Amino acid sequence: MFRFLIIVTLSLVLSPPASSASVCDDWNILEKDIRDNLIERNDAREKVIRLGKSLKEEYKEIIGGNEHYFPVEGYCGKCIGGSNGSGYHPAGYNFYDGNRHGGHPAHDLFIRDRRRCGLDDATGKPAEVIAFTDGVVVSVNPAWSYPSRIRGGVYIWIFNPGDNRYYYYAHLQKSLVVPGDRVKGGDTIALLGRTGRNAWPKRSPTHLHFMCLSFDEGRMTPVNTYLELLTAKVK
Repeated sequence: MFRFLIIVTLSLVLSPPASSASVCDDWNILEKDIRDNLIERNDAREKVIRLGKSLKEEYKEIIGGNEHYFPVEGYCGKCIGGSNGSGYHPAGYNFYDGNRHGGHPAHDLFIRDRRRCGLDDATGKPAEVIAFTDGVVVSVNPAWSYPSRIRGGVYIWIFNPGDNRYYYYAHLQKSLVVPGDRVKGGDTIALLGRTGRNAWPKRSPTHLHFMCLSFDEGRMTPVNTYLELLTAKVK
């Protein structure tokens, strides 16, 4: 019995302490609370500010101003919805409204899918979603099924500390990354799908919903990336 107690004591002393959740895990949890309107706006913004500063410090080696890659493999600016980027409508959007937000501060990038089955007509496979820029994955919604009201379906948030921006990729079939993963611009991060409240119905053409928000001291201000998309590299 005495020998058993010694072994147990030594194991407790020598075992490394359990690691705490990373700042990306914390942001992932917070994003879901904001999305589902489970947290008051002022509290949410205070936490976004705190976590944003922690992300910048922890991932300060990720710099901004690097090359941009078009977010859908094999496609270019011609697939951007609307005329000359007219699908971008930031009015009425507030990040802290969560799933109830208004506006459309994003660009929809449409693929060739006449049957609207989620498969590219040219390849017969789901289109690959590409990281627009370097960054760290801070949130993922890994699953979605009808009749969930979550607008983005399966989605990914990536933060670039160098340019202080959050990038949002939505209506995915499958995420290939998890919170805490570091990505380079041009990396494949997901497969495109038709998940999400408005993307799932047959009337909706298959597209990637691509949005960029500036941290802006916690205001999470929409950024129009239209010109950057037009000049982005194509994989």
